[in-house]
Amino acid sequence: MNTDEIVSDIISLIHSTTQSNYIICSKVSSKIFSYLSQIQYKDNQWNELNDAIERFDQNIDHPDLQQFRQLIQTISLCSNDCEERNYTLGRDRNTLTNSIDQLRDLLKSHVDLRCFLLAKLIQQQDIRLYLIDLMNLTGMNVGDEIHGILCDIVYLLCQIDPTFTISNVIDHPIVSNCIRIIQTNIYSKGGNNMKSTMISALNLLTKLLLTGEIFPVQTKSQISNPTFLRCIFELIENHRDENELITILIKFLLSFNLRFDYPHENPILLTLVDINGEISCQELIERLILLFNRNIDPTEHKTTNSIIKFFGDLCDDQVITNNMFLSDSNRRLIIEIISRELSNRSCSDEMTTGYLSLLELLLRNQIIISETCTRIDELQTCFRFYLNSENCLDDNRFIINEIIRQHKCLSTNEI
Repeated sequence: MNTDEIVSDIISLIHSTTQSNYIICSKVSSKIFSYLSQIQYKDNQWNELNDAIERFDQNIDHPDLQQFRQLIQTISLCSNDCEERNYTLGRDRNTLTNSIDQLRDLLKSHVDLRCFLLAKLIQQQDIRLYLIDLMNLTGMNVGDEIHGILCDIVYLLCQIDPTFTISNVIDHPIVSNCIRIIQTNIYSKGGNNMKSTMISALNLLTKLLLTGEIFPVQTKSQISNPTFLRCIFELIENHRDENELITILIKFLLSFNLRFDYPHENPILLTLVDINGEISCQELIERLILLFNRNIDPTEHKTTNSIIKFFGDLCDDQVITNNMFLSDSNRRLIIEIISRELSNRSCSDEMTTGYLSLLELLLRNQIIISETCTRIDELQTCFRFYLNSENCLDDNRFIINEIIRQHKCLSTNEI
């Protein structure tokens, strides 16, 4: 690398890490080079410099650790003071606002850099008591904007230390407060602040859902409430241009849906049945098909494709949502996507089973003609290849044979 490239890389690194403007970054770079120019380093001394940086990062008196402790102590004091006085923050507002802004920025920088320096500190009992005070603020009259930032902070804390999620967050009233924050802001005219606060609450709620941990009974009842879920569907249909909001709403629904094995007990599907004719859910279905086509699962679940599961639940015989929300054109699009995916997937891949299961549900009780299924030849070829393969999973083989049993047109002489 030449000198200009090195300088450009260093300035860009400082900028991406600190989010400072480039003028400041170039001045910092200049200062660094000024220091280095005053001394002559040998090769082994450069290694010593790297070791010194590591020692600095691992120091128990690291400045970030000190700042973190100081900030949460300040927030804890504000929380307890607010609770005792039982009214809005008043003179404490600036102190609290500045502290939580700094704390969010600090945590975000650590998450962005995948730095877990704070993890051990978060696990300390005295620190967790301070953090409980912080979470308590989501139930106090401190304003929607602060509520949103607090949700962001807890979300970031859960990323740095996953044990904090299970041991302190799921059983805390902050989960119920997230639901209340969402419901309160749904019909609010607070503009961008309202949207930002809802997104923060939804992000945290979705993060907690994806842990798979059991929620307290009251919280489970709140999140399963048809009125609350109806509001979620309304938000998706009525805010089509709010891409960030729609994205997290869909991720929330998919994450929640993962918790139910039986469609007839699934509050999401039961709510869909109730709102049929009132809310079209067209935006939801179209966005899900788009994600499915791009092979993007917003939940990034390790073992289950949440979109396949959602469509599969819609098509299940135990509920009557299939024809309500999946039009013929929707169904045809999904089948085309599945056909393409099957052609590119291994018959020994367990994820392939999900695609085949959804295909069987979509084709069940349907009459297959070229107008309803444009991929007959492609499916025949794929089925033939799968069934003739020694590595084909038994589940995949069984599903294919079941599809062929129902639809003779998908059979071939070679199978």
